[in-house]
Amino acid sequence: MKIFGINFTEDPSPQRPITVAICDFKRNYGLSVQKVESIHSISEFEKFLTQKGPWFAGANFPLGQPTQFLEKMSLPTQWDKYVKEIYKWKLSGFEKKVKQYTQKLPKGTKIPLRITDIFAGADSPLKATNFHSVNRFFEGSNCLLNSGASIIPCFPRKDNRIIIETLPALVARRFKVENSHGKKKKADLENIHKEIIKGLETPEFEHDFDFKVYLDDTLKLKCVEDSNSLSLDAILSAIQGAWSYHIGKPNYGIPDLQHPSIQSEGWIIDPILANDFTKPKNHFGSELAEFIQKGGLESKRSFNLMGHIQRLSNIGRALSGERNLNALLEIIVNEARNLTLADGGTLYILKDEVLNFKIVQNESLNIFMGGTTGKDITFPPVEMNESNVSAYVAIKNMSVNIPDVYNYKPFDFTGPKKFDEKTGYRTKSMLVVPLTNHEDEVIGVLQLLNARDVKDKKKVIPFSPDYESLVESLASQAAVAVSNTSLINELQSAHQTLIVARDRSEDANRAKSNFLANMSHELRTPMNAIIGYSEMLMEDAEEEGLDDFQSDLDKIRSSGKHLLGLINEILDLSKIEAGKMEIFLESVDIYKLVKEVEGTIHPLAEKGSNKLIIDCPEDAGTIEADETRVRQMLHNLLSNACKFTENGTITLKVYRETRDGTKWVNFDIIDTGMGIPADSIKQLFLEFSQVDNSSTRKFGGTGLGLAISRRFCLMMGGGIRVKSVVNEGSTFTIYLPVKVIQKTALRRRASDN
Repeated sequence: MKIFGINFTEDPSPQRPITVAICDFKRNYGLSVQKVESIHSISEFEKFLTQKGPWFAGANFPLGQPTQFLEKMSLPTQWDKYVKEIYKWKLSGFEKKVKQYTQKLPKGTKIPLRITDIFAGADSPLKATNFHSVNRFFEGSNCLLNSGASIIPCFPRKDNRIIIETLPALVARRFKVENSHGKKKKADLENIHKEIIKGLETPEFEHDFDFKVYLDDTLKLKCVEDSNSLSLDAILSAIQGAWSYHIGKPNYGIPDLQHPSIQSEGWIIDPILANDFTKPKNHFGSELAEFIQKGGLESKRSFNLMGHIQRLSNIGRALSGERNLNALLEIIVNEARNLTLADGGTLYILKDEVLNFKIVQNESLNIFMGGTTGKDITFPPVEMNESNVSAYVAIKNMSVNIPDVYNYKPFDFTGPKKFDEKTGYRTKSMLVVPLTNHEDEVIGVLQLLNARDVKDKKKVIPFSPDYESLVESLASQAAVAVSNTSLINELQSAHQTLIVARDRSEDANRAKSNFLANMSHELRTPMNAIIGYSEMLMEDAEEEGLDDFQSDLDKIRSSGKHLLGLINEILDLSKIEAGKMEIFLESVDIYKLVKEVEGTIHPLAEKGSNKLIIDCPEDAGTIEADETRVRQMLHNLLSNACKFTENGTITLKVYRETRDGTKWVNFDIIDTGMGIPADSIKQLFLEFSQVDNSSTRKFGGTGLGLAISRRFCLMMGGGIRVKSVVNEGSTFTIYLPVKVIQKTALRRRASDN
């Protein structure tokens, strides 16, 4: 997707032009900044906006005006209508009216802000200093309206050119630098720019935005030396625009597209400001939703909560994608400490009726143990005695928030006090929460130590109730991720063990077959129960009006279905390897089968804004094959096409041909997605393999789908071939004989390959 970052100025000139960063965004790659262009007039800018789409732009100027101003001036609240009305006043008239309005405000009253300005810490678009903000809105909004593009959230249109509002300072603040505008020495300004560019390459930034940013050395130097910060601000706007595009429909990272104030005022796009309030997942979401609905413009606490909740959402994505258990546990503690500004953190895993230390951290004492980066842990396990606060939390499955452990009698803190005497440390506030899995079973405990004040990090304060609920939400996500990761790791390990056993002896093969039967019963049955009960609970919750539970129940159901799919894939491959997979041949109506597959794939295609085309004649006839396995293969390949294609076309073409005297039916799955490098095609059909190691994290799956599909084709006397061009798309072809040879021969052919 083409991404533009627009640093707008209301009076462009050669010295201070409108600056546009031209970028290319690919979901499996990131944002590549191609070049930075200068536009020297408003008319030239309007012409720029009329260029053919699709493209997505982040514009650095206020899209709208505060609701209070619109109401006071008797202006319509519909964005397009009041923009047209204001433009009739001409710039001088608009400036005059704004001046009159601000002068009539009661003494001591601040200039009204938009909701998004409150959250972003931005100036009001009515700020009268040299009327800079006023002029930018006047010129910029009219350009956007005349462009015919879709203006989100103010004026959505059916157009593949989309424009959202950005604020580069929000990105810059992540790297502890202030807005680089204003009077600063050249050397100081260049250092600020260097810090920002350096920050764009950090893992923390990639984690926040969920993609990498690529800048060549020439552009980096240009940004550093730009005394007006025009190039860098354009790039930062492009980054915010790319994030909005990455989030995608329906909200593009905007809290509530239907909220009247957001529709009329606009919204600044940035991960720290984003959260979907329509389906709040906890009381924080509800609180923020209420805040917006009531128009509470003075609450800074809501801004902080919004950032934390979005951070929690990002953490959830990171947790679900991590398959290394030690790395996962380390992420949990790191993120919990970051959310709460805790000085220390400990994570225990419950096993064999004791709490085992897995992660131990204390920043003040420079203690980092466990995980993938810390030292080895030598502490003995914690016995399940209710006098120990962590054991108590595990036993009772409830959180404990202690302001000062020295003045808290219910628990025995002899150990922490002895530690303090030895190290000179002072253990004070403590927050301990259980890690609870899908079945409400405690699998571990997260303990946080000494919350620090935001303004004075040397000052230790109690953990607020807000943070308590926030950490509980994190712990819930973490427990699910730990359970899933452990199970997947166990399954993969079991699979490898079984493969080795098969190669060693026939006795081991029989043992593997028995194991597979037991695994099928032990894993599939409870997983189906989890899915079934979650669906029942969702129905009950809907009938009882318990909307707050719907989101969590849907997560359980979705996670269960995802995990069941992974289990089924692993078991399918294991059965094939063990020679236990059966192929049941029957006469299959090709057209009927294809239409059934179309119904299941169509929603996946729509999710990626793709067009699904089915090219199969009604008189396609029949084929002798295993209908279930053919359906599974088509679903695997079409699902992959949907995953790796955005705003493109996916085609299923069915046709017959005769080769070497044999009649074949071909199924072509054609996409216009990212394509596959030539040197990676060979590994496509290897077990647990994907083209890019990051694909499993980003797109999910085990990497078994293609391997299993190839085996099924071989068992029915056919095969799979692939053609692909990077950045153009891929074509996978399943070819099967119309009349399959004898089943005994099929089994022999499969084993030979």
